[in-house]
Amino acid sequence: MTDNQSQEKDRRKYVRLSEEDLIVCETFSAGTFEQQKSSDKFYAFTKNLGEGGILFESDVFFDIGVMLKLEIDIPGWEKYKAEFYKGDAPSGRKPFVVLGKVVRVEDIGGGRFDIGVVFMAVDGGHKMALHKYVEQSDKGRDGRS
Repeated sequence: MTDNQSQEKDRRKYVRLSEEDLIVCETFSAGTFEQQKSSDKFYAFTKNLGEGGILFESDVFFDIGVMLKLEIDIPGWEKYKAEFYKGDAPSGRKPFVVLGKVVRVEDIGGGRFDIGVVFMAVDGGHKMALHKYVEQSDKGRDGRS
């Protein structure tokens, strides 16, 4: 690990997991709550994920400050949701949905970009579920129990 990578890790408020989860992304405008056309959506894969944000690689460029609606397919996150009764709930996975703001864009070559997004609006229960998911996944990767 280089000194620069070490300093960046020390600045982070949340643990980051190296993940490759599918994301469905679309730009979000607070003034317009109309359903976006499916052609306005694009797909990407996460590079890392934490409670406070996400880094993903994309062939779409975004300006700093753009708001995005992200639907992240995180296997297993739902089991940490606090719900009174899950008995009749369908067994299919649901994505983790969040609104976030682009805070970093890095050209990585070949028409691809690393996009850093800070989470701005998350359902409170889902935020707690993500916290537990990250915490448990991090412990499992470090061999801690």
